[in-house]
Amino acid sequence: MNLSKLIKIFLLLIPFNLLSQGEIALSPNSDSIWRDITQNNGNPSIGADFDFNLENGFYSGFWIENCCSETKSYPNKEIGYRTGFSQIVKENLIISIEYLGTNYPNSKKDNFDEIKLDLFFYNFLISYSAGLDSFPDYYEISYKYEFLDHSFNISFGDFKPFKDNPISNGSNIDFGVELNANDFSFEISYFYFDSNMNSNLNNDGLVFSITKNTFF
Repeated sequence: MNLSKLIKIFLLLIPFNLLSQGEIALSPNSDSIWRDITQNNGNPSIGADFDFNLENGFYSGFWIENCCSETKSYPNKEIGYRTGFSQIVKENLIISIEYLGTNYPNSKKDNFDEIKLDLFFYNFLISYSAGLDSFPDYYEISYKYEFLDHSFNISFGDFKPFKDNPISNGSNIDFGVELNANDFSFEISYFYFDSNMNSNLNNDGLVFSITKNTFF
């Protein structure tokens, strides 16, 4: 039995009486952006997330999105799941580790899994994602400045080569503003991906999204 199957079984066995908070988010977006690379060739997408947190620090969830459709033979739906553990180490310092599985039902060769480590301190977040089965590692540092009920966000990330292919690596930066009102949020951001070896892979633009959050 592989690790992804074990994770799915674990999710089914979690006692829901330990649930401290759950959230459902529905988001129409002007594009599907993943680490500052367009997955939808500039076309709109819609996604849904379901997440829950347990009182003991464990959390889990899954998401689905219509994306990644440049041609009919390319993946046209992304389904993923995550599970992890978060712990407050001291004031203004939180550490979490999680397992993520990303799946494309009509293009399983594009599936990938990662183990992600996050360090939150003050308004900074440092993330390291270790790719499994030759998927590239990814590093990112981000900063969030909160004002009123809104926030300004900026991040910088870097890919390692995929399967030792230097053409596939690069760095990215994005920044944007998130405005919140009741259970809705509106975000506009600028993204830029810089390929280290092939300028034809460079990518940038603006992306808009509206999210409706439901808490339970």
